[in-house]
Amino acid sequence: MSSCEICSILASHNEGKDIEVIQTKKWRVVLDPNQQFLGKAFVTLLEHKSTLSELTQEDWDDFRLLVARLESSMRSAFQPSHFNWSCLMNLAAMSGQDTHVHWHLHPRYKNAVVVDNETFEDTKWYPREEKRDHVVSKVALRKIANKIQVYI
Repeated sequence: MSSCEICSILASHNEGKDIEVIQTKKWRVVLDPNQQFLGKAFVTLLEHKSTLSELTQEDWDDFRLLVARLESSMRSAFQPSHFNWSCLMNLAAMSGQDTHVHWHLHPRYKNAVVVDNETFEDTKWYPREEKRDHVVSKVALRKIANKIQVYI
């Protein structure tokens, strides 16, 4: 779709800017450069569909298996306390663009985690707390992805 920003990103693979964790038949997982939650990722449907109601049983089945693999591998790599999943699509809708089904994965941590001498602390447990960004380098993202991929 011409007005879908996500379709454009998928078509170009974001010109090598993304650090991919895994791709299945239906979904692609890339790390968010803002690792305010260690392992924070975008899980994007490869085919353009605007709403969850458009997903087929095959889309859902593949997603369910992917969720299990991601959560298991992240537990092994980083020991998160739990996982938050959200499917918002607000920015596209507000700007008049086509929406594209994707999920935001936010692993949550009660304890700090150190990856390659960099400390990741999850300080935003309540809505009233300030948002803290933790943007990391492409090299650090690759190291995080590698640790997850060991267990996938």
